[in-house]
Amino acid sequence: MEAEMKELRKIKGIGAVLSRSLVEGGYDTFAKIVAAGEDGLNKIQGVNPGLVGSIIRQSVALAGEMVEEPPKSKAEKIGELKQRLVSLRRQVQAFAFSVHDRYMDQVASKNGKNVERELVKMISTLEMVESRMETRIKKAEKGLTEAEKRFAGLNDAGFKGVGKRLKKARKSLKNVCA
Repeated sequence: MEAEMKELRKIKGIGAVLSRSLVEGGYDTFAKIVAAGEDGLNKIQGVNPGLVGSIIRQSVALAGEMVEEPPKSKAEKIGELKQRLVSLRRQVQAFAFSVHDRYMDQVASKNGKNVERELVKMISTLEMVESRMETRIKKAEKGLTEAEKRFAGLNDAGFKGVGKRLKKARKSLKNVCA
């Protein structure tokens, strides 16, 4: 009963007393409040008639958030991961051209060679992940999420930080291949 009351207090205009009245009246979920409508809520003692419309609208929104998506099939998960992988590969390739253009004078340096090497390793690691993805879905999802996060901040990094961040992003993907 306490859990239901706490859940109902997410609605603006429902406090501890009104949530108790609603639960005791049988309206312990957002869906039941929506189903009760204005007539049902007006019968509950303590409900402000001026707030009934707002309570129902908020309940509709919160009930919609509570609807769970059906679990995805293995094929759907793999398809989604492949799309993310292709997107990340395109980002890496575009980033490689961007680095070459932005840091043209530094590409010939030792750091430049390291960055180029890490970019090549990153692309080959992405290919390895793609080949092993079907048997390691959870690891692939976790590694890909981590790599996407690490790669997202690369455009802001200075030239010296690019190589290190690329290496960290690649290492998060290597766990899928191990």
